[in-house]
Parts: sequence; C-alpha cells; structure tokens
Amino acid sequence: YIQNYLDEFCYRLNRRYFGEKLFDRLVIASVQPYWQSSV
Repeated sequence: YIQNYLDEFCYRLNRRYFGEKLFDRLVIASVQPYWQSSV
C-alpha cells in the first residue's frame, strides 16, 4: 500500500504547484528526452 500512497501524494503535490500549467508541463516532460537526444 505504500507505493499507492506515495503515488497519490506526488499526484496531489504536482497538481497543487502546477495547477493550470499541468498539461504544459506534461508535454514538455514527454518531449524533452527526444529533443535532447537529437541535438
């Protein structure tokens, strides 16, 4: 159960800090590894 608790904590913490910018952050986090490897 500890992993589920930690996952929920991280999810709520990220939603509190990013709020409406959460989708933008998700896009950046998903694209960044591909962008860095191609440079």
